[in-house]
Formats: sequence, C-alpha cells, structure tokens
Amino acid sequence: MMLNTRDRDDFLASTVIKLLKRNAVPNLRRIIAKTHSADIAHWFPHLRPDEKPALFNLLVKEKRMSEVLGELHSEERNLFFQSSEPTVLVEVLKDMPPDDVSDTLADLPLEQRDALLRLIKGSATHAVEQILQYDEKTAGYIMNPHFFALPQDITASAAVERIREMADLEMVFYVYVVDEENRLKGVLSLRQLVTTRPNTLLKDLMTTRVYTVHTTTLQEEVARVVARYNLLAVPVVDEDNKLVGIVTVDDVVDVIREENTEDMLKMAGTGDVDIGSKSILKNTRARLPWLFASWISGIAAGQVIGLFQVQLEQLAVLAVFIPIIAGMGGNVGLQSATIVVRGLATGEVNLNEVWQILRREAVTGITLGCIYGLLLGLFARFRYWNLTSASANLLWFPLVVALSICLNMTLAATVGTVMPMLFKRLRIDPAIATGPFVTASLDVIGNLSYFLIAGVFLF
Repeated sequence: MMLNTRDRDDFLASTVIKLLKRNAVPNLRRIIAKTHSADIAHWFPHLRPDEKPALFNLLVKEKRMSEVLGELHSEERNLFFQSSEPTVLVEVLKDMPPDDVSDTLADLPLEQRDALLRLIKGSATHAVEQILQYDEKTAGYIMNPHFFALPQDITASAAVERIREMADLEMVFYVYVVDEENRLKGVLSLRQLVTTRPNTLLKDLMTTRVYTVHTTTLQEEVARVVARYNLLAVPVVDEDNKLVGIVTVDDVVDVIREENTEDMLKMAGTGDVDIGSKSILKNTRARLPWLFASWISGIAAGQVIGLFQVQLEQLAVLAVFIPIIAGMGGNVGLQSATIVVRGLATGEVNLNEVWQILRREAVTGITLGCIYGLLLGLFARFRYWNLTSASANLLWFPLVVALSICLNMTLAATVGTVMPMLFKRLRIDPAIATGPFVTASLDVIGNLSYFLIAGVFLF
C-alpha cells in the first residue's frame, strides 16, 4: 500500500528516532543519502531537543546540513547555531546560496551575525551583506545576487559557450542582456538562444519588454508579477535600472506560502505566532492581545443585553434566539472581511471600486438574510406556536426574529466589507485589525438591532 506524504514523513521520523537511540550511524547515513532535504527537515519537530544535535552533527558530516538548514523552522535553526562551533557554521553557510544565508542569519543577534560574516570570506560575504542592506519582505531581500547576464553585443554561439562555463549559477532558463554599465536591456529564453543562427547578436534576438521589480518592491507584489506573467524568474533592478539580482519561482512559492499563512493567522487573531513552535509561552503571548478584543466585545454585548433586561423578563423566549442571530451575523461579516482582505492582498480588490464591492456584498448579505430569516421565522412560528397564539402581540414574534437575522446579516456583510478597506486607506494592515474589530462591532450591532426590533413589534 502506498503511503501518503504525511504518513511517510511520520514513518521515517519514527525510524530515525529509533536509529538515533541505538546510535545506528550506518543506517542513518543510508536514509539521509536517499532522502530529500525538505523531508529531512520534517523529522526535527518529532525529535526531543536533546536528540536534535546528534542529527545536526551527522548532517554536517554527510555534507547535507547546508541543504537542510534553509528548510528548518526558526526554532531548529537557532538551536543549530547555539549547539555548533563557529568553524562548523562557516563551512555550512559557505555552501548555501547568498539569499538563503541572509534569510538564515536574519534571526540571529547582530553581534553573532557580524562575527559569522567576518569568518565567511570572499564574494559570498559581499553578496550576503548586499542582501541584508534591504528591508525584510522586499525584492532586494529575497533576491539571489548571483545571476546569469550577458552583454548585448556578443553572438548566440558565444553566449552558449558562456553558459557552459557558468553552469553552476542558479537557474539559467532566461538569459538577461545588459549593456556595458550593467543596465538591463532585454531578455531571451534558452530555446531562443539555441535555435537561432550562431552569428546573431543578442541585441537583435532579445525581447526588450522585460517585466522587472525594484529592490524596494514588496515581496507580495513580486509574487503577483511572477504569477500574472507566468515567469520562472523575475529580474531585480535598482534605481538606475541596473540588474542586481533575480527572484526565482521557488522563492516566490515560499513567499506565497509565508504570506498566506501570515494573513490566515492574523485574521484568526493569533498575530505572528510560529506554527512550528512548541513553546506554550510564545503561543500564549501571541494570542493574548487579540483575544482581549473579543473579551471586550463580549462585555459590550452583555451590557447591551442588560439594557433590555425588562423585555427579557417579560418574554424569556427572546434569549433563545440571541446566539443564532449574533452568530450568523458574525459568520457573514467574517466571510465578507476575508474575501476583501484576500482581494486587497492579491490586488484583485481596488480601493477605487469600493462602491461596487460594497453593493455586491450588501446585496449578498440581504439575499442570505432573507433566506435564513424566512427559515428562522418558520422555525419560530412552528416551534413556539402555543406561545404566539397566546397574545395578539406575540403573533409578530416570528417576524421579529426573521427581520432581526435579515438586518443583522446585511449589516454584517457591509461592516465586513467596509472595515478592511478603511484600514487599508489608513495604512493599517487589514489582516491584523479586521478580525477583532468586525467581531467586536457585530456582537454589539446584532444584539442591539434584535432588541430594538422586538421593542417595536412586541412591547
């Protein structure tokens, strides 16, 4: 029977744990030699802290640590730096691409990072320092400064020879063409290069329309460019249009995964918690402030209900429908907010189209509200038919719950749409602020509208 990826990871991890306990080094070496570095990284969360250094040492001896280090969670990476000698760290870092080195060193204290950079001599140090000068989550920070570029005045045959000489550079799917000052002039594919006449100059062969990003371009925008134009890599230029690096599609996949995870965690109110972290303190500290907003909204909603205590005492059945009316409104509001936040992140939602988006979500809220209002009204009529037959006023009770849920879902869709767009206008990250504010406001709005409608029809 074929194992899926997760089952295979669990099986391999349990096997490695047993082999580590028995110190069966030859068996471990054979498994490591046959296993991809990304799969090896998945073993570490299964290991105890005292077992991880032994596997680190073995990976260093097998010359695999440089591949695995970039795949590890920050917790495991920090443990490797703490448990290894500087000479070992330098040897591992020297075998890594500059963009992976900069990403790995970014979490270290400044003094330790500088000390390691001083030990890594040669062009690698310059490349890493070049990357680290840019802000995190920008194209300059995630780019690889080692790229393949050729002058525009050489022939296709000479270009092919140069490619053979520089085959160790990352991903030569595109050939970037530059002038004598390293300004980007064009691009051509390998297919174009090998199928053209040998004496054709690159400037006569290249495409001059090149999709580029600036060193300060946010990584989300870089991912959008690569996805929109189906690129395998995108060149990074500085303010003088000089080519300084490339961002490859594998880096973009990491960016998309990171941004999606970050947005989901923020929308859920867990902040920047590290999913791979097992620290209870870190998880508690990350989630505590956002749960406080929910606590405040609960207190506020309770105060609103308290204002209508007399009505509740006169008609206790009102309390039965508070959870469903507030809950349905909250769900619709968060659905609208999630759609808009995601649209803002991907560029599919434009702030100039606020009225079109608001109309769409409001009409959706009304439609859903009418459907569930009808269902809830019918439920109230047949579930409490004895109650509604007892008094002329209470005949309106099914209409009250139907109108309440309809109004609440409409308002919720509107609030869930407006809030993220408002935060975007105010230059506040919608993913962070939207969830708590939408939840807090809808708790109050839902209960208030319910009791006000009840007051009009029933009292």
